Amino acid sequence: MKGFSWKKSRLGMAVLIASVGLLAACGTNAANNTASNSGNTAKDSNTASNSNAAAEKYTLSFFTNNSDRTVGQGKMEQDLIDAYMKENPNVTIKVETLSPDPQFQDKIKVYNASGQLPDIITSWGNNNYLKPLVDSGALAEIDRSTLADAGFIDAALEGFSFNGKLYGFPRNSDFSVLYYNKKIFADNGIQVPKTEGDLMKAIDTLKAMNIIPIAMDGRDAWTSGIWFETLLQRYAGNWDVSKKAMDGSGSFDDPNTVAAATAMKKWVDAGAFGKGFLNQDYGTARNMFGQGKAAMYMMGEWEMGMATDTNFPQEVRDNMGAFALPAIEGGKGSANDLTAWFGGGYSVSAKSPHKAEAIQFLTWMFKPENWAKGVWQNGITFPAQKYDQFLTGKETPVQQDLSKIFNGAASYSGTQAQDKFTADTQKTFYDSLQQLEGGKINPDEFSKAINDAAKKSLGK
Repeated sequence: MKGFSWKKSRLGMAVLIASVGLLAACGTNAANNTASNSGNTAKDSNTASNSNAAAEKYTLSFFTNNSDRTVGQGKMEQDLIDAYMKENPNVTIKVETLSPDPQFQDKIKVYNASGQLPDIITSWGNNNYLKPLVDSGALAEIDRSTLADAGFIDAALEGFSFNGKLYGFPRNSDFSVLYYNKKIFADNGIQVPKTEGDLMKAIDTLKAMNIIPIAMDGRDAWTSGIWFETLLQRYAGNWDVSKKAMDGSGSFDDPNTVAAATAMKKWVDAGAFGKGFLNQDYGTARNMFGQGKAAMYMMGEWEMGMATDTNFPQEVRDNMGAFALPAIEGGKGSANDLTAWFGGGYSVSAKSPHKAEAIQFLTWMFKPENWAKGVWQNGITFPAQKYDQFLTGKETPVQQDLSKIFNGAASYSGTQAQDKFTADTQKTFYDSLQQLEGGKINPDEFSKAINDAAKKSLGK
């Protein structure tokens, strides 16, 4: 691969709105791959401080949504934690994990209500998750100047900022794609779809061969939220419908909303996701694609690690590619308009007895040679930091596909609409998506329901 052009990416990402936040579920328990080199990455990292065995001993609690500590982001976290403790023998970091994300976030609410928030927590820079914690005084402010050498993308830090103050360390640059099995496509004479019509033909071909066309996590509605927003852009030709609906300058009472909802129902009725997909959770959908039972998988770039995950057959790993959701005939958007945001990160409890030490650890963790190098060179995810200096020329084919998609984007969505709803109106949005997919409401009713929810979010 010629390499990921940071300059080009930086120019593209400048299009992102200043209030870029991130999708609550997307820092998720995904991004699982065998990080064969992450141990070496951690061992080669610089120490965070001059601490030694004679220093005062202390313990940090680390609560994360990455439950699997053997692969992917979970392994990367654990390798860096282990390296830090080895280099600082006076420090103990106790890890607690919980997934999926809704359960993790519920536990955070319980911890915060009881005044027992762990020292370090997984966090997401959006109104629904981070802002209530900031407003309640639960999170420690991070001195932005101390991160000057970390190479963070400016817009990524903005997602964790409120009123000019920084409350977290972002870890990922996330975007939505369709992964595909190149062998299944080739064996059935299918080319990468350039239009929705091409995709629907591929779906019919795959169904005729008793192959599930697209693996989809239908139980967790955030995935459908991304899908809806992408289809909405494909019809409207821009990201303004949802943005304006959520800031009050526009409305979801728009023909493009109805068109996008109609397309969603068309895909479901065509059998794009197989039977019973609304009962499939994240792990089921992921495993379905990873085991070669589905030809495609609708998910974020963080799943590029599947290509090196030895839990899946070599034949699947060797034939994994990715493409952006194609253009729709009659629509104004294109496949070069990318649904992209910044993924999860970490925050520190304001009440932590070791607040400074927790921030010190995260500052060390996000030295470029630690997290950014580790997640990229092990094929785990796209970091929220510059990483061109860590390109090896040995990137997997799916990494190359994803880099081309990201670099070639003409526009980026920024914060998803679903992350701008309040907690109660977000539930209405999610319920409406699943009711639409389940045939319980029609596209016009869906448009009205989410428009009412958007208004309620704004106090109207």
